[in-house]
Amino acid sequence: MLDTETPQAQLGSKLEISIGVSVDSDPDVAIAEAAGRAGRQLGSAVADFAIVVTAGSAARDAVGSLREILGHVSVAGGAATALLTDHGLMKEGALVVCVANADGAASGVAATAGRDLRDAGQAAARLVLAGWPFRARYPRGMAFAFARPDGGDAAQTFLASWRDFMGPKMRTVCSALGGGAAYGRAATTPLASVACVEAPYASGIGYTDAAPTDGVTPTPELLVHGAADAMLTAIKRLEGRPPRLVLAIESAERQRMLGSAFAQEWAAMRGALDERTPCVGWVASHVAAYGRGVQPTDAPGALVVVTLGDTAK
Repeated sequence: MLDTETPQAQLGSKLEISIGVSVDSDPDVAIAEAAGRAGRQLGSAVADFAIVVTAGSAARDAVGSLREILGHVSVAGGAATALLTDHGLMKEGALVVCVANADGAASGVAATAGRDLRDAGQAAARLVLAGWPFRARYPRGMAFAFARPDGGDAAQTFLASWRDFMGPKMRTVCSALGGGAAYGRAATTPLASVACVEAPYASGIGYTDAAPTDGVTPTPELLVHGAADAMLTAIKRLEGRPPRLVLAIESAERQRMLGSAFAQEWAAMRGALDERTPCVGWVASHVAAYGRGVQPTDAPGALVVVTLGDTAK
């Protein structure tokens, strides 16, 4: 049995984003604390959906823990290897990102099971599209997907089946979950969950990896430089609009290759942003993306940067 939730867009002049972080070692307590902080930042705005990512143990009831604080909000996310924040690498705790759409935008959230990730990706796309009967055949926007390991490259497997139905205009980043649990309301344990916005929001994806050049694996210094370039590329895609949200999703292999240079990588990416711009992320077992200038790849040490801004005029 599958479950999808597609709330109507809230009236507002612009996209609203709020972020909450908790370092509590109990993931359900951490989700509630992070949700409270994100909710206070939203003020009178009502979240259309929330992305919930934990590190450490997987949450027992991620959706319930968040809804106790924020009410009936749709949830997508999962258990990652670690969280990325301005306070450093967090191996326990929770991250909650709340999104309140601008007027004229729609959001869709689905948590799906199935025989495998290919089935789950197709089911997620069908359910989200079913909630947008007034939209064009190929909707345009940004999607964030989370997939449980299912053998092979889970992120690429999900993306391939998702895009067969969603079409080429929905930019999507998929995190394969090192923690093994996808979060979302479903009758059975979901293989995948996804949250997306359908609107002409300005958005950008930057990508880099650690693929060997001329047979030589990049040094930590080159990885740091590549991360800075990925951030600049994602910002450039906004065409001058300020980012409302910046997410950095890094593969566990890249983190291992960086070693002690991880702090320099984060500083290099953060240095391209205004200090007031919210920037967070997580470490996944693998990450892949599909969008303008980015194609899914199995190259080692991947890093994806996503920027989301106000509606493009």
